[in-house]
Amino acid sequence: MSALASALTTIRRTPYQALSAILMVMVTFVVGYSLSLMMLGAQIVIQHFESQPQVIAFFELGVGQAQINKLSQEIALDPSVKEVKTVTQEDALELYQTENQEDQLLLELVTADILPASIEVSAYQVDDLAKITEKLQKLEGVEEVVYQKDVIEALSSWTKGIKLVGLITAGVLAFISFLTIMVLIGLKAATQKVAIGIMRVIGASRSYVKLPFIIEGVLYGLMGAVVGWIISTSLALYLTPWASEFLRGIISFPLPIELFAIQLGIGLVVGCLLGCLAGLVAVSRFMKS
Repeated sequence: MSALASALTTIRRTPYQALSAILMVMVTFVVGYSLSLMMLGAQIVIQHFESQPQVIAFFELGVGQAQINKLSQEIALDPSVKEVKTVTQEDALELYQTENQEDQLLLELVTADILPASIEVSAYQVDDLAKITEKLQKLEGVEEVVYQKDVIEALSSWTKGIKLVGLITAGVLAFISFLTIMVLIGLKAATQKVAIGIMRVIGASRSYVKLPFIIEGVLYGLMGAVVGWIISTSLALYLTPWASEFLRGIISFPLPIELFAIQLGIGLVVGCLLGCLAGLVAVSRFMKS
């Protein structure tokens, strides 16, 4: 009997034990797949806000456009600055008219000469925005600098928190899955102690004896990874309408099928390694005892 056939026979004879191992691995991968999507989404959100002009410096009304352009060029030389956009008084008036186009009275009262010119600055990294704000505040002619510090810091903190919680949770569940597979295979090896002893007496190598148990562990890992991927992908597709509305303009939906394919590929590799290692450790401990 081949090692694969032997492993399948063992799984078929102990369906409830096999199911418990597969379910534990499945939970691990559902959480892992879901957290990976959340972490990816959070990173895209952060990158989106990094690319937006999060720091806006408003100039005093008496500052000329030539001076504003000169200051913009100086700010653009900062290596942490990604882009600097100049908003003239005429541009500010156009924006104001667009936002208040339904209120004719407000449009008649406001002219370009009473609106301040400004520059909008975006950075490569969120952490650089505070430094850019301080630099803008020291510029001559700058009346006010608007920096949504609380929003940016909250987003950055949430992203780091999601990554940390995700890694810890996935690590703990992976360890529990490893122990579950190891214990189950160890128990099965113990029940076949006599058969293993006979095989060793008639000349079977240690690798030949271990292989069916290792393959059994690999099957648990692979099946848990596939079932977990099906569940997490179905959940992601189910939540796509809500997510597309909530994150409109930030993340493009539907998510590309390549992303889910990559998840499955990584999951199969991780599941295979997890099950292989658990089976190897279990049977090696048994054969030493």
